[in-house]
Amino acid sequence: MSILKLLPQSVVSSLQKSAWVEYRKMGLYFADLYNNTEVNQEVYRRLPNDILVQRDRRLRVAIDLSVKKQLLPESEWSDMKKDLEFTEMIERYTEQVEKENDLRRAFRE
Repeated sequence: MSILKLLPQSVVSSLQKSAWVEYRKMGLYFADLYNNTEVNQEVYRRLPNDILVQRDRRLRVAIDLSVKKQLLPESEWSDMKKDLEFTEMIERYTEQVEKENDLRRAFRE
């Protein structure tokens, strides 16, 4: 479960609009920052190939910018609406994978 779901929507939107959110300035979406767990690896495996390619490109660009200590021009920052859509999609996949894992554990017991 994402910590964003525990916060009121007004707080989440103000956080996403705030200037200190550097990930948007590097072209990343919030879900790109999730830790690489077994569940997330399964989620990425299930993603459509074109979405996975876009995610990998965003990560490569962000790594390159980080090494160069630069940020994207403001016109190339990640869009909040697309960020929210991608993050919600990842959350849906994550919930599905976690339910499947819980069902497997319950079946084994």
